[in-house]
Amino acid sequence: MVVRQVSDERRTTPEGGQPSDTAVSPDPTAASRLGFIGVYNHAIDNKGRVIVPQTFRGLLGEKIIVGVTMGQDAIAIYPYEVWEEKVEMLSQLSREDAAAEVFLTRFAMYSFDGCGFDTQGRVLLPAALRELYLDGVQGVQVSGTTEYVRLVSDKQAAQERESFHAKYPDASLAISAIQARVRNKKAEDR
Repeated sequence: MVVRQVSDERRTTPEGGQPSDTAVSPDPTAASRLGFIGVYNHAIDNKGRVIVPQTFRGLLGEKIIVGVTMGQDAIAIYPYEVWEEKVEMLSQLSREDAAAEVFLTRFAMYSFDGCGFDTQGRVLLPAALRELYLDGVQGVQVSGTTEYVRLVSDKQAAQERESFHAKYPDASLAISAIQARVRNKKAEDR
């Protein structure tokens, strides 16, 4: 991977690739249609703050929740409405099956409101989340997941890339297999 400077943010681009002009001035309608997309590398400052890319800040809005992902494997920054949907889904699930209550409890326990952006576009990551997922690291990967922003350490990001490539050495074949399963399921349901 080659990391190229894009304004005050670093955007990871494919080897040898250069960020396009849209990386500097993205089309706001495309961003809202696609949601949170892209990956950036940043550092956490000594106070526990990290820069959130401007395109992400615009989509997150004024009221955000800093918490954990549903898989509880990373830090997430949610637009409030998306976080509410996740809580409602887990609440409904726990009403139907008490085994889900532990996931609702942990999701709520590691959710923090009142974590707005400062004038430089940074958000303070709560100490509890930094201890759980970043444990003293400086470099983080800030990425979009279409619905929210995900933060992991550079080390975890590298491990996830290696794991993905080991599990899916040919992504197009894996996608084709998924498409075949979906087509078969639809045919069975008819």
